[in-house]
Amino acid sequence: MTSNSSDAEGRDGGRKYEPIVTSPARTSSSRTRRDMGMLIFIVVVLVGAVLLAAWFLMPKEKPYLLSNYTFAHVGTAEFTDSVSAPGTVAPATTVDVRAAVPGVVAQLSAVPGDEVNVGDPICVLQSPELVTRRDEAVRQVLAAEDALAKAKLEAAQAEERLKREILLARQALSDASARLGDMERLFEAGAVSRSQVDEARNEETRAHMALDAAELDSEAAAMSNALAIDTATRQVAVAREALRSAEEAITQLAVCSPIRGKVLELGVVPGATASQGGVVAQVADMESLVVRAKVASTDVRRVTVGQPASINLGGRNATGAVRHVAPKAEASGQGATVEVTIGFHEQPGDIPPNSAAFVDIEVRKRTDVPSLPRGAYLASGRELFVYVIEGSKAVQRDVRFGSIFGNRIEVVDGLSVGESVITSSYEEFKDRREIRVAPEGGRESQ
Repeated sequence: MTSNSSDAEGRDGGRKYEPIVTSPARTSSSRTRRDMGMLIFIVVVLVGAVLLAAWFLMPKEKPYLLSNYTFAHVGTAEFTDSVSAPGTVAPATTVDVRAAVPGVVAQLSAVPGDEVNVGDPICVLQSPELVTRRDEAVRQVLAAEDALAKAKLEAAQAEERLKREILLARQALSDASARLGDMERLFEAGAVSRSQVDEARNEETRAHMALDAAELDSEAAAMSNALAIDTATRQVAVAREALRSAEEAITQLAVCSPIRGKVLELGVVPGATASQGGVVAQVADMESLVVRAKVASTDVRRVTVGQPASINLGGRNATGAVRHVAPKAEASGQGATVEVTIGFHEQPGDIPPNSAAFVDIEVRKRTDVPSLPRGAYLASGRELFVYVIEGSKAVQRDVRFGSIFGNRIEVVDGLSVGESVITSSYEEFKDRREIRVAPEGGRESQ
């Protein structure tokens, strides 16, 4: 076999033969990928051609031309920040008129809506118990006064009797002393005996002792009579105080107003029983009306006493100032609120209590605040964007607005002072990012 190969090489001039196919044979999967790639390429080319044709053939949107509009320049203004809240008109002073004593309502002297002055009766009560108490007090006073008069009379009689006894005792002592002197002189003359002199001396001693006893009795009687008179005097004072209290209680059967004002409501009717301390009526001082506003607890931290406030009374406007801020919040249907009392600078006069009010409390003033006049653009633009004029076109721009004060709205972000903004309605073109404007068709907002 080897020799044959060598012979062949020799016959072919030494050429070396190679295989006809030098690469591996292609499989069916390779052909599938090639066909798939070609198909995708053809689809992409066709889609691009269709889109390109559609773009060329589609009618172009015409530019929107705004020929009649208003505009304004972003300027600066002074803003007053305020806290708004609903409120109720109420008297600053409201008094519950109470019955000082129990009784049955015999008469009504006032009805709701009546004006009353200090001391005017509102109703009159009846109380047989108080009448009985007064009559008994009168009897006690008379008895005590009689006892005092009797004590004084007995003291005077005893004093007179004791004075007479003392005078008699002194006279007896004087007589006994004179008799002793006479007996001593007669004894010296030998006319009487020693025993007679001793008897006269003993008689004088007894008379002296009787005088001392009478004087002691007088002092003791004086002290006893003084004590009796003092006791009777105190009893008279106690009885008179009881009578005064009973009479005062009777006078309190007429329930009177303690202030000048208007009767807001009555708590009793004729024939009803009023208990001691029970509310008979409510009277309000109508010359001291205030507004009790319910401020949201999240806003009340900015409210302080003395801040000015504007008050809307249902078509009537008034001014006032914060008088009091309650120390705690109260839960309500609108969330937690704090009661803020606002006093009027001038009393409104004919506003009935419990009337509705709305207040704006000025909490801060700011100067040089970027702002725009309010206009139709705020509603049609939903306060999210404006159209800024740039030469012959207006471009939509996102903005952020803040507080509203009077006819101006604060520009927080998105605009610079001096830029011009369309302030008329955006309804017809608000879906366009850019529009054309006719300079001659614009009017500046005031």
